[in-house]
Amino acid sequence: MKNYLAKVTNFWDEDRSLTAMLLLLLLFIFIFVPAFGHSRGDQILIKAIYSVILLTGILSVAKNKTQVTIVSVLALLGLLANWFSDIEPSVPALIAHDFGAIIYILVFAIAILIKTFQKGDVTYHRIEGSVVVYLLMGLIFGFGFDAIYLYFGPSTFNNIHEAGLKDFLYFSFTSLSTMGYGDITPVHPFARSIANLEALIGQLYPAILIARLVSMEFESSLRKKEKKELTDSKR
Repeated sequence: MKNYLAKVTNFWDEDRSLTAMLLLLLLFIFIFVPAFGHSRGDQILIKAIYSVILLTGILSVAKNKTQVTIVSVLALLGLLANWFSDIEPSVPALIAHDFGAIIYILVFAIAILIKTFQKGDVTYHRIEGSVVVYLLMGLIFGFGFDAIYLYFGPSTFNNIHEAGLKDFLYFSFTSLSTMGYGDITPVHPFARSIANLEALIGQLYPAILIARLVSMEFESSLRKKEKKELTDSKR
C-alpha cells in the first residue's frame, strides 16, 4: 500500500502529471459540465468530479510541505462549501462555494505555474502545464460570474435565467478567448468590468507566458540536440 501511494505521489510530482491534469480539466470543462443538466443527480456527479480535481491539486504539490498544507486546507474548505451548497442551496451558501472555489483554484494555478517554471529542462509537459493554468483562469472567472449573478440578481446578465456553472463557464471561455458571440452579455457594470479583465488576461497570457515557454522548450531541445551531436562526434 505504501509503495502504491509513493508511486501515485511521484507521478503527480513529475512533469508528465501536467498532461493528466490537462486531460482532466478538458473533460470537466468541455464534456462533463455541458453534458449534464440541472437535475440533482447530474449536479452531484459534477460535484464529485470537481472534488477529484481538488484532490489532484493536493497531489501535485505533495513534495512541498508548505504548499501541501495550504492547498490541503483550501481544498478541505472548498469540499465542505461544495457539498454544503448541495445540502443547503441558499444564496449565501452558493456564493460562499463560489468564493471558496475561486481562492482554491487561484492557489492551485499559482502552484502549477511554480512547477512549470521550476529549474530543469522545459518540456512539452510544462507547456501543457501553462495551458492548465489558462483553463483554470477560465474556471476562476466562471465561478466569479456565478457569484456576481447570485449577488446582484438575474438582471446582471442577458439570456441567463438561473445560476449554474454551465452557462457561466461558456460565457467565461468566450470572454477569455475574446470570441464574444453576443448570445450572453453582461449588463451590470461590475460584471462588464470583470468580463473586460478576463478578455485582457486571455490576450496577454498566451502572448507572454505560453509563447515564452514554447521558445524555452525550443532552446532546451536545441541544446540537447547539440550536446548529443557533440557526444557522437567524439566517439
